[in-house]
Amino acid sequence: MNPIHFIIACVTILVLLYVIRIIIVHKQAKFRGRHGEKKVAKVLKQLPDEYTIFNDVYLLENDKSTQIDHVVLSPYGVFVIETKNYSGLIYGGEKAQYWTKDMFGTKYKFYNPLLQNYSHVRALYSLYGFPMQYFIPIVVFTNRAELLGDYSKHHVVYIDELISTIEAYQKVVFTESILADAIVRLSYSSFETSETVSIHKAQVKANIASYKMAVKEGVCPRCGGTLVRREGRYGSFWGCSNYPNCRFTLRT
Repeated sequence: MNPIHFIIACVTILVLLYVIRIIIVHKQAKFRGRHGEKKVAKVLKQLPDEYTIFNDVYLLENDKSTQIDHVVLSPYGVFVIETKNYSGLIYGGEKAQYWTKDMFGTKYKFYNPLLQNYSHVRALYSLYGFPMQYFIPIVVFTNRAELLGDYSKHHVVYIDELISTIEAYQKVVFTESILADAIVRLSYSSFETSETVSIHKAQVKANIASYKMAVKEGVCPRCGGTLVRREGRYGSFWGCSNYPNCRFTLRT
């Protein structure tokens, strides 16, 4: 074989092996992530019926999709949960762009989950417009990880601390009607994925149909007022004619 052809063949094989390795590593990471999310979803089922759980939520904002592992709607606030199924030592600063995973001396960088989850909060804020203090971001690590440092004030917790962290919030901030509207709106706004959205309200399907029909007819689904097209900072939206008594909005 021509030496040049031999070298080209060897380089091609090495490149293919490298690409295959990258694909395998990516698939393994994706599998571990999904497995961790399923474990957290199972734990969240322990919450009482007043908590409504959405798993694997996808929202569209300005033509960009945002994936949120878990959203829990309750009278006490909106819990926004990011799951990390990592092994090894975990550490990083609150405002650092990347955190570190240390596996037996081999270090890997990953995007700061606090910043990652903050982007999820912003997406939900754009959807709801609730005061920011009503959104409670939580980052959950499975017990395969060891957190170096105290991150509890930022709600970076282990999976067995998740329920107690959520139930520590006992001040009611949402009325029953606002909460029902929030549940319907998230159901309506989240486009379907391969995962089943877990919703604990028997009337949600009927509410969604009623919600869609009201919007289609130009009626505010919250108070029955007329929907008026308005222009805002982030583009056009439908608002209620009874504003400020009713603050219902819907992006066009």
